[in-house]
Amino acid sequence: MELQALADAPKIQLHDHLDGGLRPLTIIELADRSGYQDLPSTDPDELSVWFSETVRIGGLPGYLSTFDHTIAVMQTPEAIERVA
Repeated sequence: MELQALADAPKIQLHDHLDGGLRPLTIIELADRSGYQDLPSTDPDELSVWFSETVRIGGLPGYLSTFDHTIAVMQTPEAIERVA
């Protein structure tokens, strides 16, 4: 296969962690159900911006810090099932 053909081929994501793919609204709803009160915002749009900015500004440490919130709301079988 030519190198350019390989570069142009459609790509898929083969590796994704459940705790790294939650929608902001899902995080907010799960936090509400579980009583988790440490989210930076309970507005979906603001939370989305917070996640993006934390990763952009904080690099890898910032990215990893976002998992504090996603993991915190995934502590029940029901929450994990919903995320999955």
